[in-house]
Amino acid sequence: MPDNHLAETPIRITLTATPKVCEKFCLLTGNGFRIRARLGCSVRELLCGQLGIEPAYLAGRIQTIFLNGQVVDDPELAVVLPGSTIALSAAMPGIAGAMLRKKSRYAPMRTELSHPSSGTRPGPGVEGDVVLKLFNLLQQELGLRFLSRGIRISGGALRGLLESRWDAFRAGILTAEVSGEPVATNALLDTDWTSQEVLLVVEPQAGGAD
Repeated sequence: MPDNHLAETPIRITLTATPKVCEKFCLLTGNGFRIRARLGCSVRELLCGQLGIEPAYLAGRIQTIFLNGQVVDDPELAVVLPGSTIALSAAMPGIAGAMLRKKSRYAPMRTELSHPSSGTRPGPGVEGDVVLKLFNLLQQELGLRFLSRGIRISGGALRGLLESRWDAFRAGILTAEVSGEPVATNALLDTDWTSQEVLLVVEPQAGGAD
């Protein structure tokens, strides 16, 4: 999860990259990223009404939802409050995956892990931050959608990813801007943003060729 002590105004970093490198940036969505939204709503309203996820995708592809560490069986009833963490996953293998699935027949076996069907709503339209995490296939299928609009993460998480695959990133990042100013790709490792929050925007190169 992003650090709570990070600056309120993030540094904006805007990149264009090859599709293969864009996929590598999608790995950042597994550790969690912040989004600003109107809260006091249901998980379904947040995901579909505000974040643009298709209802059919939520119903069919997103098989496991965690809200603050508890399994959500009905996204229409679970309430998202400021400071919440939501984790989304496609179908997971094995008995564990079956137990954690929405409306699973094994739901009675995980009573303590299940999220209550309703919660106290702070009132419609209350703005706040939530942390969103994407796992397994959803990282690739939804990750670029969020990256193209911008995700708020810790600068340390971004630097760690760049350092771990620097040769690939250096070759695949085509343009880079920091706070609206063009910079060379190598400059992305010249500045230490570890103690700051970053608004990272990543878009694929026009035409989509590698």
